Amino acid sequence: MIDYTTQSFDDILQDYDAALDTVGGETYRKSFKVLKKSGIIVSMLEQPDLNLMKQYGVRSTFQFTETTKERLTKLTQWIDENDIQVYVEKAFPSSEAAKALDYQKDDHPRRKVIIIM
Repeated sequence: MIDYTTQSFDDILQDYDAALDTVGGETYRKSFKVLKKSGIIVSMLEQPDLNLMKQYGVRSTFQFTETTKERLTKLTQWIDENDIQVYVEKAFPSSEAAKALDYQKDDHPRRKVIIIM
């Protein structure tokens, strides 16, 4: 376990085969340090940084998921048919959307935070 409020993951972890970056920015850059030579980082937010790839001897790729009406409709169907389960930590009414964002930012939930429309 790493407590990101008091510890820096790039000081603790090393020699990993792969890293999945879902944060971007400084976290993306630090992730290169934890990989072994020929490792790979997949980022959902950052385009591959050729300088960091050369510096650390690793590969980097960008993964993007396009959200479309058709995909969301299929996902809704799976949920309705109980083929997929969504884990909700806390639900907020739309009038408390700002509280929902604060909760997500301050409490760092492990499950989904939703806003009910």
